[in-house]
Amino acid sequence: MDRRCFSRQHRMPHRLQWAAVAVLAFASQAQAQQAAPAPAEESKKLERVEVTGTLIKRTDKETPSVVQSITREDIRNSGYADVEDLLRANSAVDLSSIGDGAASGFVGGISTISLRGFGSQGTLILINGRRTAPVAAVDVNFGRGTMININTIPKEAIERIDILKDGASAMYGSDAMAGVVNYILRKDYQGIEASGSYSANDKGVGATKKGALTFGFGNLDTQRFNVFGGLEVSKRDHVMANELKDRGNLALQNQYLTSNGSLARFTPDSSASLYGNYYRVPTSLSGSTTIGGISVANTNLSGANYLGTLSGCPDERTVGKGVPNRPDGFLPTTASLRNGFCRFNLDDADEIITAQDRQSGMVRGTYAINNNLTAYADVMYSKTKTVEQRVPYALTTTLVTSGNKTATTWPKLDGSFLRQDTIILPVGHPDNPTNGTATPQQVQLIYRFEDLPTGDINILRSTRLTAGLEGTAYGWDFDTAVLFSQNNNERFQEGRVRSSLLNAAIANGSYRFGKQNTAEGIASVSSTAYNEGKSRLMSWDIRASRELFALPGGNAAIALGTEVRKEKLEAIPDDIYRTGDYIGLVANGASGSRKSVAAFSELSLPVVKQLELQAAARFEHFDDFGNSTTGKLGFKWSALPSLMAFRGTAATGFRAPAISQIGNSFALSFHSFQERRVFDSLRCDTSNPNSPVSKAPVSNNRDCNVLGYSAVPAGTTNPGSIPTVISANPNLKPEKSNSFTFGMIFTPSKWADLALDGWYFHRKNEIRSQRGVDIMDTYNSAPSSSNLQVVRDPNPETWLPGVANSGPIIMLVRQYGNNEWTKTSGLDYDLNLRLPGTSWGKFSMNVNGTYTARFDQLVVKGQDVQRQVGTTNSDISKTRASATFRWTTDMARAWVRFNHADPLSSTVCSSVTAAQRAFLTNLNRCRVGRDKTIDVGASYSGVKNLTLSASMLNIFNDYDRANGIPTVFSYYDSGSTAVLGRRFTLSANYSFQ
Repeated sequence: MDRRCFSRQHRMPHRLQWAAVAVLAFASQAQAQQAAPAPAEESKKLERVEVTGTLIKRTDKETPSVVQSITREDIRNSGYADVEDLLRANSAVDLSSIGDGAASGFVGGISTISLRGFGSQGTLILINGRRTAPVAAVDVNFGRGTMININTIPKEAIERIDILKDGASAMYGSDAMAGVVNYILRKDYQGIEASGSYSANDKGVGATKKGALTFGFGNLDTQRFNVFGGLEVSKRDHVMANELKDRGNLALQNQYLTSNGSLARFTPDSSASLYGNYYRVPTSLSGSTTIGGISVANTNLSGANYLGTLSGCPDERTVGKGVPNRPDGFLPTTASLRNGFCRFNLDDADEIITAQDRQSGMVRGTYAINNNLTAYADVMYSKTKTVEQRVPYALTTTLVTSGNKTATTWPKLDGSFLRQDTIILPVGHPDNPTNGTATPQQVQLIYRFEDLPTGDINILRSTRLTAGLEGTAYGWDFDTAVLFSQNNNERFQEGRVRSSLLNAAIANGSYRFGKQNTAEGIASVSSTAYNEGKSRLMSWDIRASRELFALPGGNAAIALGTEVRKEKLEAIPDDIYRTGDYIGLVANGASGSRKSVAAFSELSLPVVKQLELQAAARFEHFDDFGNSTTGKLGFKWSALPSLMAFRGTAATGFRAPAISQIGNSFALSFHSFQERRVFDSLRCDTSNPNSPVSKAPVSNNRDCNVLGYSAVPAGTTNPGSIPTVISANPNLKPEKSNSFTFGMIFTPSKWADLALDGWYFHRKNEIRSQRGVDIMDTYNSAPSSSNLQVVRDPNPETWLPGVANSGPIIMLVRQYGNNEWTKTSGLDYDLNLRLPGTSWGKFSMNVNGTYTARFDQLVVKGQDVQRQVGTTNSDISKTRASATFRWTTDMARAWVRFNHADPLSSTVCSSVTAAQRAFLTNLNRCRVGRDKTIDVGASYSGVKNLTLSASMLNIFNDYDRANGIPTVFSYYDSGSTAVLGRRFTLSANYSFQ
């Protein structure tokens, strides 16, 4: 049952830590007193166990902390094909959690969990109460400084999952600011079980096949040993956007797009294709030409510089055949597409869910040395291969001049810059179509490398080994273990075009443009870019607890422990990365290691029969940033025994900077700031604020819109996100947090119970990379001063007349730093109703959810506080809840679940044209829609040892959880199976006992 708590909104004083330490010191002195002996019968009946949220073994599993347990039966009967999907459905989990079906710019195939909007770096993931190594990747996105992959554990090996929903750094250390997700694995099992499942949507798209085998032998009580193991294999098909075009309302989406003269979905919509369109290379692109009665800018691909198209374009992609000159919705002032022009359908190349193969297994051995001492060891291994299909590469879709042929510029790892000219075929090149004509000339080719491989392959291998002893000695319950955990990830980006090879191929004709090339031709322009990452964690810890002395409510108890940990991370790009030869591709890399040592303690004081007090403290030393001390106080008060109880906690927490943030690291990212327009004060004339214009003879789209703000004036081209390089900061301090919970549990009868619990979290010193808007504000306040964070194009052809080093801004250099704070608070609720058993079976209902009252952030001191609850900035709905109705008999069970999440306000209507804004506003679609899906499921176990299960999620194929018009292209929770719409799972489990 979910037990959560309420909170008050005030700052956590530093005195809390020292109060906890003082209470623990008192307990240590009192330890010499003898604990009151328990009656013999009671000690036999009640076994002390370890509970998530406390270090003290206890008979009462209800602690002052808020813990929700998801059992193995809950997992099996949830209807979700994956455990990670079940966790993402939890109301405390937000959408910043990564789904492993989503493509990532850093590493693919991983799943992470974020509680309360604090990101995966504020949520500690444990396996059997101990840590696991993070993924060895440099992820610059806030909230993912440390990424723990949760899809490595065999589903059938899980006994339960505990979600601790309050601050727990005093017990578990770094990262546990918003809570803990603890996977408890099965043990002491005898028998063999086999299971299999198949899931897909109602059209068979997105199929995932799974098979698992679980085994165990040996009896600890009679044979003194047990061996338990599990294996699981999984295969998921990839899903393309065009396979889901029947989802949502594509027709309405097309009307929306064409309302502004855009091409509709599934109309070829890119001018770059294998059968390239070619152009003259003029000395200037200024001015316009009247074509077909319309004034067409000379920069337009359908303008005066268009010469023709390479032969071979299929009819369905050719303008004047399968593609009209003026698709529906073109404005009267929009230039017609040229006859013969070849286009490429980006939608057909858009992948929604990546293909994935996964194998995982674990074995645990337990040996009872004697009645008081047990040795154990477990090993876990998983391999996940994820294959993403990229859109075939196009170097550029814009025209150049003979004086400035640059198509793209990108930084090397040493801080210098490289540039690549556009594809210009000289006279005499075998693919230059002007050869032999009256006016042979060099031509620019707008081209897409459709014949190059597009696989982006990520392989993650995870190994985890634990060996330890547990038992009792001298009145103490203890557990000590050594842990080795390692993650290896490899990334292979096939078909990455290389600058040196492309230039040579253009010169010698080894690659044929407009034709399907041989393997040798493909190798003459491209190769596979390779990244390797290694992350390792080694630790030793010992935890011990015992009863101390008698109090009116029972025996006081104490826990003491220490932990020594070493962490190491390496992310290594290949040698070609270092030369910068992959066009536009900069490696992300990191290296570093650190050691830490911790001492911790916890005290439980049942001061009277109805009241238990809890205190905990932890001191931790890291060799890279220093020390951290955290504390926690809690209480549990049974105000009316068996009827009403109250509980609450107050805690401080911290997060150590990730090695990739404080060590030696570098990363390329693309950055925009969707709040306001930012100008380049050197190149933009803002004398007329309503109509700023570039000062340059040949303007750059970034001059008056540096960060690619979407809501630009009509006719202004959005330059897109700006490249940035992010570097580590050795002077980072840890993030810190205060948290409070307070709650009530009301049990009026054995047929009903209700939990109402509130929470408040305040995180400070947040580690973020600098925002481009702040860098530009600093620069614009003193443009004459040297600012190494603003990098301009060094090509003199791009400079303002007479002004040296005045090229357009091409990159910003950002750094990690400690910023301000996030505050969030809300209320969790959990209602359970159970009807008395009948001849028809048992009926029950559960309603649980979360109301988030606030999610406020202050990024930079002195700026406005951002109120983000219910917005796409935080991805946190104000209300998120589910109601489940269950029917159970001895041989069958069935359930129906109603899911709800409030809409999220979105910037979609502020980033489109007036016509599109009016279209969306009239439909009330300026938002991410509400989740209002219904799921059903059933299982049958009337055949001996066999259980058959079936479920269907989103039975009405609701697609409202979309940004704007509901379609697969606008579905908000990308990478999750929810994007499939209506989907089903069939599974079978057979026990050979």
